[in-house]
Order: sequence, then C-alpha cells, then structure tokens
Amino acid sequence: MAAIATEFDVYIHELLTVRRAAGEAAPADLTTRLLTERIAYRYLTDTQIVSILRLWTVGELSTISASVSILAHYLAAHQEIQRDLRANRASLPVAIDEILRIHSPLISNRRITTTDVELGGRELAAGDRITLMWTSANRDEAVFGDPDEFRLDRDPSANLLYGAGIHVCPGAPMARLELLVLMEELLDRTTGIGLVPGTEPTKAVYPASGFTWLPLRIS
Repeated sequence: MAAIATEFDVYIHELLTVRRAAGEAAPADLTTRLLTERIAYRYLTDTQIVSILRLWTVGELSTISASVSILAHYLAAHQEIQRDLRANRASLPVAIDEILRIHSPLISNRRITTTDVELGGRELAAGDRITLMWTSANRDEAVFGDPDEFRLDRDPSANLLYGAGIHVCPGAPMARLELLVLMEELLDRTTGIGLVPGTEPTKAVYPASGFTWLPLRIS
C-alpha cells in the first residue's frame, strides 16, 4: 500500500508540473483549478493537492464500485424489496442509504485523538491512533434495533454512511446522485435481477468492501 501511495504521489506531482508549465493553456479541469484555489488567502501546497486528489480517487472509484456491487446484490437477494422499488421509485434515495447502512461500502477510517477522552468506558490519551469502524456504528442495535432489518422510516441523521460533523463526506451529494442514476437505469432496463443458483458471491477482503465476484441473472 505504501508503494502504491508513493506511485500515486509521483503521478500527481507530474500532472501539476505539466499544468504549471502550460500556464493559461493548461487543461480546464479540477486538478488545474486546485492550483489556483486559496484557503485563508494561501494557495494549496502540492502535498495538500495530492491528498485531495487521492481522496477523490479512492472515493470515486473504490467506494462507488463497492456500492454498486452491494446494491445489485441486495436487490437480487431480496426480491420483495426489488419489486417494491420498481413500483415506487420515489423511495430509491432513502432505500439506497438504508441498503448501504446494512452493508457498508466503507468499513473503517483512522483518526488520531487530539485530547484525552473517554469513549465507551475506555480511556484514550491525546495522540492515540484509533480505527473507527463505520460498519459497526451503522449496525448498533442500541440505535437501529435489528440492524439487518430494511426500513425506510429510520432517522437519516443516525446513518453514518457519509460521516458526520466536520468529517462529513464532501462528495456525498455527487455519490448519492451517481447511485440514484445507477439504480434508476438498472431498474428501467431490466425486468428482474436475481442470484445465480449454485454460485456464491465472493465478498471483498477487509479493509475493502462489496464483492470481488458477483454472478447475477438479469432479465
């Protein structure tokens, strides 16, 4: 993973070098725009730009692809819910978030505590490295009751699919739009989605999520 991160950093630095050399002829894309963005009157550093683009890349490719496999599998495995969503498309936005609460596309994230704190009866010192299990939080029986139960009337603020507070995902509106379009097209262009008898989908290995192999029967 460290080698992949280093390779990615080199690639992005090369893109920044090319854009700076091109000046006004640089491509009019998000990478070029980041070179001119200012935060508190200061330009972003190359390290900050690399970090932003890495986050966008991981979120847009890995998490969305995991979400696609999770949603397709859930429809195939729950025929009654699939029929209900075909008949009532207005429920799709809430249903997508609920399905991805049940089977999270993002398993965990890492943080460093900034002060001494007690969490769940355990003392954490400032500077401790912790792993936050989003999946566990979204399946907390004290909040959701039966975490496997599909319900469209849950409090959306309890769903940590896209984070919360200052750590809420800035790409959440785009992700929700992409997944909504995906589901609408999938349902519009098919009459049925089912599992393939005699086969077993292969789940992705932690820390990834979703499926690495998902045979479906689509009509």
